[in-house]
Amino acid sequence: MDQAEKMGLMPTDAAASNEHKDTKLAAARTPVVDTMAEVEELGLMPTEATACDEHKHTEPDAARTPVVDTVAEAEKMDLEPIDLPNEPEKILTFPFDLRSPTMRPDRLIAKTTVQMVRDKRQLTTKEYQTIGNILKALSSIAIFTTENVKLLEIDWVVSCILGENPRVRGPYEFPESFQKVVLGIQARLEDEVSVVEVANETPPTSTSPPPGTTGKKRKRRNSTLARSTTRELPDIQSVSYRGLMRGIVISDEGNASYKLADRSTRVPANVFGHNGLQVGDWWPKWICALRDGAHGRTQGGIYSRLGVGAFSIVVSGKSHCFLTLPITVLIKLAGLYDDLDQDYGNTLYYSGNKSHDNEDPDQPCMTSAIKALQQSRADRRPIRVLRTSGGKARHCPAKGLRYDGLYRIVDNELAKNRKGGAYIRFQLVRDTNQPNIDLSRPSQEEREIFDRLKSSI
Repeated sequence: MDQAEKMGLMPTDAAASNEHKDTKLAAARTPVVDTMAEVEELGLMPTEATACDEHKHTEPDAARTPVVDTVAEAEKMDLEPIDLPNEPEKILTFPFDLRSPTMRPDRLIAKTTVQMVRDKRQLTTKEYQTIGNILKALSSIAIFTTENVKLLEIDWVVSCILGENPRVRGPYEFPESFQKVVLGIQARLEDEVSVVEVANETPPTSTSPPPGTTGKKRKRRNSTLARSTTRELPDIQSVSYRGLMRGIVISDEGNASYKLADRSTRVPANVFGHNGLQVGDWWPKWICALRDGAHGRTQGGIYSRLGVGAFSIVVSGKSHCFLTLPITVLIKLAGLYDDLDQDYGNTLYYSGNKSHDNEDPDQPCMTSAIKALQQSRADRRPIRVLRTSGGKARHCPAKGLRYDGLYRIVDNELAKNRKGGAYIRFQLVRDTNQPNIDLSRPSQEEREIFDRLKSSI
């Protein structure tokens, strides 16, 4: 543990607590330093210096109320009763694991995930209690803000519990009760904290110490945020432009980014069917598609709910697992994973999250999104399909995103990626009772709007 602190892996500002002693379990301990080294090597743990600012949040309206009762959902995890904090600062320093009382909650989850993948196992009883208590505490936060989301790395925690963290290589699965809790947290984030889309696509420069050096201890995060400022979009003389970018402003907090001026104008995307859209609708930015209820995220290729199904997917001609990366990185990766997803227009072969990276020949990565796709197949629910630029498929738009109508999953199969790892590939067929795919979009005017937006920020 002393070595871990010297490496900057363990926070030291939390006092160890002797109030809770576990006399029931004496599980074998894996060396913490070795496990945490694996955590850092896999890139599981974001830091202030290296965390990508591509997708951020802005402060919520004070009067917003939670749309999901996450506390009630957390009670279903069947945990041993314990007094837990519900304030972010106290959650950060609470000794959830008495063997590592000063370890941050997100790092405890990272360590456990690494061990599950490495040992190909499920949670132990002790780990179930520890991780469950962390999720229960997070779900009890009164309201999520930019500050506490970043402080507790809640976005990262959600992606890890759902099995969707692209850096974790290998299949693992947290209990469904845990996934339901974080899906409730995710729904609250969508309601309480506005999503923005960064305009500057250049990846941030890391100021972390070079590999092989310990560097200085990382300072505790500052709990204050810069004052948020917004400005109007550049004045482009076009009726189409004003319609496409309606209700969008530029936020200058950190990197320049697009955000909704009024979150109440956002159309909910957790609806099956067209959701008021017309086949051929086109947007220059993801935030515009989110505003109109086409897709519920500005990152990630699948918008879904566990136990309900998938509402929409984004097809790019490349693996959707990389849709969260900067465009400069996507260009380098284009074509590397064409063997997973195939786009024939009216028929799609679509892979689930992390399919490209799994090396287990027998067990595919079963993320919550994959389970939702399986649910949609069982229920024969329609899925909105959006295509985005950047891929080789001829049906992808030259620029921006386009809505291409409703598809249904008719089959799925267990396939192998280039590493010999198993993954689930879904076959989707387009509904016939709708207009054809509109390959004329974007129009020349829309392409010019896209280019001017790109060069104006």
